[in-house]
Amino acid sequence: MTDTESIARCSKEPERAQQTRTIRLGASGSTIEVLAGPAETSGIVSIYRWRMSPSSRGPAPHFHTTFSETFIVEEGEVDYFDGHAWRTLLPGDTAHAAVGDVHALRKERDEPATLLMALSPGVPREEYFAQLATVNERDLNRLHEAHDNHFVNDYGQ
Repeated sequence: MTDTESIARCSKEPERAQQTRTIRLGASGSTIEVLAGPAETSGIVSIYRWRMSPSSRGPAPHFHTTFSETFIVEEGEVDYFDGHAWRTLLPGDTAHAAVGDVHALRKERDEPATLLMALSPGVPREEYFAQLATVNERDLNRLHEAHDNHFVNDYGQ
């Protein structure tokens, strides 16, 4: 069972409130908000808001073979690895990882941060995020493989 909740969000059409699904990422307090999945965008893009708790650290260097990711910092400070070097992203800064590009995120400050993530083409990541919170170590590699996350050992750390 995953720990999720729905939050009503007003759209341009007041009579049609959209639902934002919030996925809790374990006990850390971090969450992922599903702002637009592939069904809402005809598969063009998926948009998520990642609210990183003060203790959240981010994923190690990895790549995807079927989608690109764009990250926009809304608040806080996050370090981004582009496959060659780390750089600090501040509110308003953007980073992009094309299909196949090694990338990583880390948050070293004990303060919250919020990122928008746009995946193109749109891919459903809701189950991946939800399962990350509860998967056991034995099944973690299988989960990553099934959801096109390919981690690169000892790369840029």
